[in-house]
Amino acid sequence: MSRHSTAKLLLALVAACTLAQRPIEATPGSTALESASTTGTIRIIGAERTRPDGDFWARSDAEVHGRLSLLRVELVCEDADPRRARRAFADALGLNFVDHFPKPEADAQAPSSISLALRDVSATEALEALIEASSGSRRAAWQVRSGILEVGPRETLARRTRPITRVIEVTDLLFEPPSFVPPDHYRRGFGLGETDEKTLRRTPRQIGADLLGSIVAQVEPDAWHPVSEAEIADGVVDPVDPRDPYQGRNLDPGRLDPETETPVPIYVQGRWASARLKDRVIVVRAPAFVLMGIEGLPKAVAPPAILLEPR
Repeated sequence: MSRHSTAKLLLALVAACTLAQRPIEATPGSTALESASTTGTIRIIGAERTRPDGDFWARSDAEVHGRLSLLRVELVCEDADPRRARRAFADALGLNFVDHFPKPEADAQAPSSISLALRDVSATEALEALIEASSGSRRAAWQVRSGILEVGPRETLARRTRPITRVIEVTDLLFEPPSFVPPDHYRRGFGLGETDEKTLRRTPRQIGADLLGSIVAQVEPDAWHPVSEAEIADGVVDPVDPRDPYQGRNLDPGRLDPETETPVPIYVQGRWASARLKDRVIVVRAPAFVLMGIEGLPKAVAPPAILLEPR
């Protein structure tokens, strides 16, 4: 994506003990906003593009996506409080926000302060840096759900937020061009124009099984793992039916039920997410951050110009 700014601006929002804002003088062609702080600043320094209308606060997933992907920021924090820094970041971008990170007293490994220095990066890059610096001993993530930005440890997002069911159309992905294999005598150099070539083509079921296997292996692999014995000991409920002879997963397109001799469904039931191939669709039930890895966010809506105006 080319980096050009349709609106030059300086907008500072600071992760500090207070978030009170005071406007500063804007120069021609720029807009500025600043909050006093003793620890650092979060500045919006440019935008790929904007739109003339729209509210300050994002209302949809597409609007959140636009602000994260199209705004460029400068993030400088020196011994800043992580929770205040995350809140300040969301406020600067006009994002409704839910913070699922535990308080420091609940996680001995969680940092009590963070120090970052990032300049001219996308808002997404700044958000991920904030999350990484805040994670402590627990891998964290961010997700967008119902127009709200949520951050926190992956297992917390998976178990505290409501999963989403999505039916993903994959018809076009289940067909591949045939591969023609010439007869043996042609391969030995004695082809006489015969047409008894063999045609190799995988079935939609075979392709669908490979597709689902790729999702499980590459998109948040932890979400698809079985529930561990340690988790069960901690009270986590195993979503797999104990009567399931396949223990919650089958990715073998050739497997047949020994009793009915019918194909076994292609499916995976993981500890946080599940997916099943049904005809020409994949039905996924998963936390929002897992679905983001599969299908992304809705097409970005450019941030409104009001974001760039002094307040």
